Amino acid sequence: MKEKKLEAETVREEILRSVRELKEIRPLLHMIPSYVTAALCADAISAAGGRPLMAQAKEEMEEITGSADGLAVNMGQPSEEKFLSCRLALETAAKKGIPVMFDPVGAGASAYRREMMAELLSIPWSGVLKGNSSEIHTLLTGALAHDGVDSIGEFSHEQEAFRYLSREAARGRNLVIAETGKRARILWLEDSMGNAPDSMRCLSLLHDSARPVVIVGTGCASGAILGALLAAEGKKAREKEEPRRISGRRMAVLAAAALSLMAFAEECQEEKGYGSHKAGLLDVLGMPEEEKFGACLKRMLEI
Repeated sequence: MKEKKLEAETVREEILRSVRELKEIRPLLHMIPSYVTAALCADAISAAGGRPLMAQAKEEMEEITGSADGLAVNMGQPSEEKFLSCRLALETAAKKGIPVMFDPVGAGASAYRREMMAELLSIPWSGVLKGNSSEIHTLLTGALAHDGVDSIGEFSHEQEAFRYLSREAARGRNLVIAETGKRARILWLEDSMGNAPDSMRCLSLLHDSARPVVIVGTGCASGAILGALLAAEGKKAREKEEPRRISGRRMAVLAAAALSLMAFAEECQEEKGYGSHKAGLLDVLGMPEEEKFGACLKRMLEI
């Protein structure tokens, strides 16, 4: 029990430090967003300390992605044109070792989305696959679980997740699954001194506080912040002329940082109008009170 508490404290301090350092590092994040939430995502990246770049034309995907510290792909509003741009961006990230945040919005809403995302997932990029329980379930099992782009509940798919992560690790990929919800679950393979992984770790975040206002796009924005945190790691490695490969544990901590920061920002909002609530979220993302955020993490973190 003492070791578990110590690990939780270590993760908490690592999250606080990562959020703090993001403003100092100011990484360049190339994000292919959904048109619906692009403005909120750009604001969230900038407030948290990153620099957003949102190109969509396939003609410049390789050049733009190659110049960035990280890549975030949000698959909301898919189209053939967007698919081609995402494929080129992800192929470039895979080739150059650029860390990726991939958000399979509405993966189970249609066969069209499911097949498109399966193809993009087959590209050997490394990073974090972030989605709600229905989206992750669709990608792991092929089942079309959906209610528009919202999750229809929580699914159990740990065995499928372990098999998927193990199979991709054998291909040389380093992936983490961040499943959002009232209890967010972040899954990664245990490092095993260069040997084949034989266990999966889970970091959970419990945030069941009622939200006074439901803002459209906060899930997309948390993915954008995660992309910025991954990009910060990429920038640090590039400046040291080191490989940009990030460990599974470290990516899991960064995923926890992004999800918990957004949850904290939502908890800080009092009863107010929709527009004021959105502005309040951005204010907290820009200047989170570290003492209060740390206390929130003590309550939320489950390791």
